[in-house]
Amino acid sequence: MLDNLNPPQLAAVTLDPTRHALVLAGAGSGKTRVLTTRMAWLIRNGMTSPHSLLAVTFTNKAARK
Repeated sequence: MLDNLNPPQLAAVTLDPTRHALVLAGAGSGKTRVLTTRMAWLIRNGMTSPHSLLAVTFTNKAARK
């Protein structure tokens, strides 16, 4: 699950689960991959329930509308 992440992505995914994460990065940098992988990592490691997660993501194009 973590094999395809670069070091900054890995750091964001494996951040202490008691801390909140805000991921800001440029287009095509893997933000959505980090978000979904973090959620899967937290669930797989028994750190949270799928029912307790909320993920919000949007594009700049969507934000302008």
